[in-house]
Amino acid sequence: MITLPPSYDCIETYTADLCNFISSPLIRQITGGIHVNDSLIQDAWGSLPKEWTAWWSSWPDHRLAQQNLIDSIDEEAGAQMEMNEQLTKLVGDRPESLTEWLRSIKSLALPRKQRPGESVTLPESLTARMTPKKIAEVSRAAAYIHQVCQSKGINRVIDMGSGQGHLSIRLAYLFPDLKVLSIDGSKSQVAGSKATAAALNIPDSRLEHMEHWIDGSPALADCIEKWAEGESCILVGLHACGSLSEHMLRYFTTIPCIKALGVVGCCYNHIVPLSPSCPKGFPISSTMRKHKLTLSPTALMTGCQAPNNWGRQDTEGGQEEASSFAKRRLYRAILQKAFFDKGVKVRAVDGRWPGWGIRKGDVADFATFARRAMQYLNIDDSEISTEELVAYEERYGDCEGQIAILWALGSLCSKVVESAVAMDRYWFLKEQKAEEVDIIPIFDFKVSPRNFMIVAEKADS
Repeated sequence: MITLPPSYDCIETYTADLCNFISSPLIRQITGGIHVNDSLIQDAWGSLPKEWTAWWSSWPDHRLAQQNLIDSIDEEAGAQMEMNEQLTKLVGDRPESLTEWLRSIKSLALPRKQRPGESVTLPESLTARMTPKKIAEVSRAAAYIHQVCQSKGINRVIDMGSGQGHLSIRLAYLFPDLKVLSIDGSKSQVAGSKATAAALNIPDSRLEHMEHWIDGSPALADCIEKWAEGESCILVGLHACGSLSEHMLRYFTTIPCIKALGVVGCCYNHIVPLSPSCPKGFPISSTMRKHKLTLSPTALMTGCQAPNNWGRQDTEGGQEEASSFAKRRLYRAILQKAFFDKGVKVRAVDGRWPGWGIRKGDVADFATFARRAMQYLNIDDSEISTEELVAYEERYGDCEGQIAILWALGSLCSKVVESAVAMDRYWFLKEQKAEEVDIIPIFDFKVSPRNFMIVAEKADS
């Protein structure tokens, strides 16, 4: 049974309130109506409520103001800023409208606290070249998948978007009663997974690899049914990127042999939105379409953030990290403004947009940053003189705090954006008559921010 935020006991009411909040003009603006990179061009700071910007401007350090915002949406009461008399007064003077907005974000976010469950202990032979984060994820996911297989009488697992095979290899190694199909569209990833499986002496009869592009096509469905040989399967994916999760939901609902589903999504910025050319795009559920839910690419990108996992900005190490990041954001916005004013256009090369190529040392000053970026963007130095670059930094250098706050505001929306994506997938499965549909916070959010696993089962035939 899905766990709703504490203030809700009706899923329909929760869904409506969530969609209404995301559709509000302020959320639209913050999550992409005015991109942070264009904030100096379109005066994003001036478009925010005046009482908010006045309050932030009164803080002695914007990093402390950011931390206050982040602490306000934390699901669990964690570390709090050490308050002196000045900060206590500032916090107490926070505008009620801002407090209410932050309260709405917190109250509309699906709970992230890890749901209790077993994990398997991976032997040392299986943890080589795995990060602690990946070890924790695979240990928990493998235990959950095996538990479902045992309860449903399933002995075949389809790992879709398997990548290097972290999950499928461990399932095949730990549970000899399972047969695993590892599917990925990358030739190099499949080759790497095969090599690891061979080194662990996992026979092909227990782990089969398939190189196939995962695009929702019937061709892959036919391959899966052929491999299954009429036996029941569970379809799983660990961090299924972008629209891959949606393809998996559709395969689950349309392939008869797939009886259970467990997928953790990520990289929401790669989700393809609904359009005339993509009628199956996001949102995929009729429920969310009726609520007219739309999320811009920038909004979907905010869903990938985890501000409560950032280094605390009221500590020395956290402040240093925040300052470096804020400087890059500021310089990017100033350069965008300079390009706009001078009519400089960034052009694609061979159909691809060039990267900015910024290194850590390039934020020493704006001119250094700009020259490095212009080199990678194939823009001649003659387009903007060094004197002009220096003048731009003198004019806009004091906007660092504003840009940092604007970025933080967008990131604060991550929890409601990801909740909306998860609810769209939940409603799609319910509309397709799936059973036991749930959104499980399967990992420790502080270790794995993308910790929602969408699960479902089919009725026994």
